[in-house]
Amino acid sequence: MNNFIAFIIILFIVAALLRIDFFFTVVYLFAGVYILSRAWTRRAARQITCTRTMVKRAFLGDEVEVKITISNNGWLPALWVMVHDSYPLSLSQRPFFREVISLNGNSSHTFSYRLTARRRGYYQIGPTVLQIGDLLGLNQQELSRVEAEHLIIYPKIKTMSELGLPTHSPQVVLPTPIPIFEDSSRILGVRPYTWGDNPRHIHWTASAATRQVMVKQFQPAIARDSAIFLNLTRADYDRAERESAIEIAIIAAASLANHMIMREQLPVGLDVLALDPLTQTEQHFKLPPRKERAQLLQILEVLARIQPVDQGQFLENIRRQVVRLSWGATVIILTNQESEPLLHTLLWLKQSGFSPTLVLISPVRKRHLTNRFEFHIYEIWGEQDIELWSPSL
Repeated sequence: MNNFIAFIIILFIVAALLRIDFFFTVVYLFAGVYILSRAWTRRAARQITCTRTMVKRAFLGDEVEVKITISNNGWLPALWVMVHDSYPLSLSQRPFFREVISLNGNSSHTFSYRLTARRRGYYQIGPTVLQIGDLLGLNQQELSRVEAEHLIIYPKIKTMSELGLPTHSPQVVLPTPIPIFEDSSRILGVRPYTWGDNPRHIHWTASAATRQVMVKQFQPAIARDSAIFLNLTRADYDRAERESAIEIAIIAAASLANHMIMREQLPVGLDVLALDPLTQTEQHFKLPPRKERAQLLQILEVLARIQPVDQGQFLENIRRQVVRLSWGATVIILTNQESEPLLHTLLWLKQSGFSPTLVLISPVRKRHLTNRFEFHIYEIWGEQDIELWSPSL
């Protein structure tokens, strides 16, 4: 555009020196074309709007369709509009989407492209950049951008039937002779009402038959809560298989949470110290045990975007956080290898009334510390082993 203005100025100087009318006509023609195209482009640019439509969450293997709609809300046609949308290369073979169209007055056009969810993560889509110009390319203008959005791809989930977890796993309700808790889903019978019984436990049918107030008697049980403690500290994983082992640990955590909430309908929580790409800082994610479907989605969202940290205090954090759990809760620890501090933590959990479960992800050597204690221990060497999930003890 600057070259074109310089050309008009030079042409005007030549016309003024030579005093040739034809040159003045050419100068006026070019100047008119420039002024008209500039005014046309500015007017058309104020009429153009753009929106992006896409789902914000997906599972591995899903195809995410992104739609970009460009609308011309005025009567003046837009001679050409270029749309440019960027996204990570891991979602598609091309690192961006770019198209050029022309828009008549009071019309719209929708572009669409597809992204493939190949790996869990938190991905930025956009921003979308629009450019408008004239046919001669004399005036080009960048329109207001459409802000970037984020796509969350959940980690892979293996169903527990594929994992082969036994029915007597530590994730189910465990009976206990000490009636500290009662499981309202397990009725042993009825008994006469005594002062202090919950009125909601009155068995009205039995009361009418016996002509005295009877209440339901439940089987005693320890707490149904479970908490998953996921170790994402790089220093605690073997360097040779660090990245793959961490990904397998995340898949195992997601599979456990999905099974316990969706199949067993048990409260599950998650505790992990990791790097959050939202803030680019280390965050301590503490989700208390709950069994709603929303809890599972929240757990999966955390597992989808978190990244490992270089250093952390994983075992110290377990000791600090389990005090918030109910007595008898199942504490599931996912880490890479055993150690004396880990053994002491497991013993301390058991002595404190919890039910510890150890999941070793790609251990570098055979167990020699924990095999003499009655802990529920699982060993996962690779992703294919998750489908054959079974306790080593």
